[in-house]
Amino acid sequence: MRCLSLMSVFHVAVGPAMGLVPASEKFLTDPDTGIFKRELSKLFNGELRNLQNLKAYASQLDGEVEEHWKESGTGQDPASRARVGAWVFDLLSYSMGSVFWGRAGPFQKQDFRTHLRLFIQSLEDLRNPIPWLIPSELVLARAYVRNKIDDAVREEAYGELGAQKTTLFGHLARIYESLEVPREGFTDCHLVAIVGLMSNVINLITRAFCNIVGDPELMKMIVAELDALAEDKSPSSSSNLVIDVDRIRSSCPLLVATWYELLRTIGDAPVTRGVYEDALFAGKYQLKKGSIVMTPIHLHNFDKAIWGSDADVFRPSRFLGEKGQPDKELVKHLNVFGLPGMHQCPGRYLALNMTLGLVAKTLLAFEIRPASGDELEAGVLPKHKETMLGLPAMRRDPEVTVKRREGVDLGFEQPTIAVSTHSAICSLNSAEQLAVNLAMLSRANRKLKKLRERVSRLSAICGHFPPCR
Repeated sequence: MRCLSLMSVFHVAVGPAMGLVPASEKFLTDPDTGIFKRELSKLFNGELRNLQNLKAYASQLDGEVEEHWKESGTGQDPASRARVGAWVFDLLSYSMGSVFWGRAGPFQKQDFRTHLRLFIQSLEDLRNPIPWLIPSELVLARAYVRNKIDDAVREEAYGELGAQKTTLFGHLARIYESLEVPREGFTDCHLVAIVGLMSNVINLITRAFCNIVGDPELMKMIVAELDALAEDKSPSSSSNLVIDVDRIRSSCPLLVATWYELLRTIGDAPVTRGVYEDALFAGKYQLKKGSIVMTPIHLHNFDKAIWGSDADVFRPSRFLGEKGQPDKELVKHLNVFGLPGMHQCPGRYLALNMTLGLVAKTLLAFEIRPASGDELEAGVLPKHKETMLGLPAMRRDPEVTVKRREGVDLGFEQPTIAVSTHSAICSLNSAEQLAVNLAMLSRANRKLKKLRERVSRLSAICGHFPPCR
């Protein structure tokens, strides 16, 4: 519907909590069909739905993950203790910040990442309408993060990816400039992008580790799948084991089923839209300007008629068919924002590849167990925070022990990447790339058909007028 806007409801729901300023309001309340949203969609679709770019990003993120592990000393003897949420957030905000913003940005600083986590995982607390009930540490964290992003915007410190390619946030800054977003509104727009791009995937991967580590039998079976997939190093690799990311989805059905079960159980936040003008829906529902429309996804994703009597239980095997492969028909019942049929998110392929890749890499490289005395040891999973938008963070951060597996130096099979000024191109020849190309061709044909129809109508109209002299 043309009367709906995701951006406007985001602005209403968390705008005050994020400290958004008036300079960005015009753009962050843009309708779904508005020019700001269209330009953002064009950028994100071009960057995050292109298979070549995804392969390039996977390679770069893998390198940043290794760099972070080395700098932080993760898993060094004796076994180190870590809070799952804090560990994953620091790892991914560092890695994703380096790749998508650039090394010149604020994500390289530990203090920034610490304050960022406190800030964006406490948005519900910051929404409290009574200011003096908001913990001062949250207000200070918000101010710290905003100031550091302000500094980066002022210095145009977006960094470069490789020798030539502009980073994703560099492209975003160019869009803001082209649409004449006031400079003081850049920080707001960047923060919204950070929450959308990073927060959801970080919370999803954090929950993945908790659910897997808290279930020894599940972890044992997933690690067995991954061990069977890992191969002796190739001549071009510095690692003694290599895992081909392209084969994870076809060779690790239980890990893929775990991804789907995570989406079912925590990806049930309502799909929400703001109504920016009066409208009539389905010929009988009157939607008034200023209303908020919410889809009750939770009721569907926990419907026992679909998922069985144990719908309230986290059980990935429900997504496996008789032959042990993901049940495509059951997957179609998933109602989660970002999946096909439910307002497709351009970053869904990135989220899938990052989740499967990082979980695989971590479980093969490290021995991870619940810390002695932590509730996770008894399989008690932390409840998640309430949220109006996106995937929720956890209320409690479980503690685990992390130790490198002896004799394992794991790497991913890297694509051949040629970096140009426009995109990172990988040499590929796969059925998946063919599917992507066919989908692009189909979309192009539909656009061409519409263009021909418009030209035909225009020709008919012009036929009623005398020719120009």
